[in-house]
Amino acid sequence: MYFFASGFDAPNPSYHLMKAMVEDTLSAGIDVHVISSHTTGQNEDIPEEFCKYSGFTFSIVERAVVDKHAFVKRYLSGIKFAWDCRKFIRNVQDYDLIYVQSCPTALYNLLIARLFGNRNPIIYSIQDMFPGSSIASGVMKSKWMQIVFYQLQKIAYRYSDAITVISEDMSDKVLEQGVREGKIYEIVNWYDDRTVQEVHWEDNRFVRKYDLPKDKFYVQYAGTMGYVFDYQMVLKVAELLKDYTDIEFQMIGKGSQKETFMKEKERRGLINIVFYPLEPEHMVSDVYSTCSACLIPLKRGIIGNSVPSKAALLMACKRPIINSVDKDSHYYRMFNENQIGISVSNEDPEALAEAILRLYHDKSLREEMAVNGYHFGKEHYARSKNTKKLIDLFYTIANKDE
Repeated sequence: MYFFASGFDAPNPSYHLMKAMVEDTLSAGIDVHVISSHTTGQNEDIPEEFCKYSGFTFSIVERAVVDKHAFVKRYLSGIKFAWDCRKFIRNVQDYDLIYVQSCPTALYNLLIARLFGNRNPIIYSIQDMFPGSSIASGVMKSKWMQIVFYQLQKIAYRYSDAITVISEDMSDKVLEQGVREGKIYEIVNWYDDRTVQEVHWEDNRFVRKYDLPKDKFYVQYAGTMGYVFDYQMVLKVAELLKDYTDIEFQMIGKGSQKETFMKEKERRGLINIVFYPLEPEHMVSDVYSTCSACLIPLKRGIIGNSVPSKAALLMACKRPIINSVDKDSHYYRMFNENQIGISVSNEDPEALAEAILRLYHDKSLREEMAVNGYHFGKEHYARSKNTKKLIDLFYTIANKDE
């Protein structure tokens, strides 16, 4: 049983992961029941690809749309959603394992799964550490709230039989919070190696849509411009490089910080930053193939609590990545040691500007890092490898006591 905190009907960063894991589990001959929410109705509640499998069933639970800035209302909404799911978990009898997706209120989903899940083992999948990510991004500043939510998170760990994390840095964080090593399994966020690939300039739909000139060096960020995204770093670097008229910073997507970012860009008169709206999922390869280099600027402390899933997609599209992240992280070292991109400290805008100029001036280095990244991604981040790891884990946990 997949117990998702979100639904397929609303666009979200985990959509492609949710879809792939369900589809590949079904393809492996395992019956699947999905519990997910219905909120916006922008997409179908269930992807049609699932319905061709006789072993697929589902339950859709209504969930109110709540403003992202209303923390208390969102948290209470999450608790209510967990409670509303109890009857569906209780009524579905024939399953051997429950997979619970992470969210700020995952504790309550885990509690409901434990109380009404027929004593079946539970895998808790952590995509985004809570409250760690909220603290690092500056959203949760109150010390008493931090203490309370860290204690609640430790209870969530106890309710699970296994925990999956998406990076070595995240594994270290979970260990620091008292979880034993044998309970933690690292399965990275993958890209779909069957569909995500480089799209050449002449065939690129994003290029045609915005009539982009080919003679510019595009430094791109495509994704959510939320609290973990360091837009101040982008502004500082764009200021440093404003005399390079053929370097353009493409900012693609939406998020809670986008409006503030846009206003500050206008106030500073930075014409080298250009904003674009979020593109639909089928445009992923076109969008990432547009850039000369991708920029991933994260605030201090974020990388251990979350991981940018776009990195694997960029590797698949043969694009070098420039990271502005914590110097003491495994993620930082991975890019520099494997020559798949450049990592610099997120406290050093001058070093980030220098990294951009290094790739700007050296086309052969860009191409070398792009090819290295492509092969690294195929080896470590491909869907075909990582959903297999997940399915193998299902069998391991389900048969642990036999």
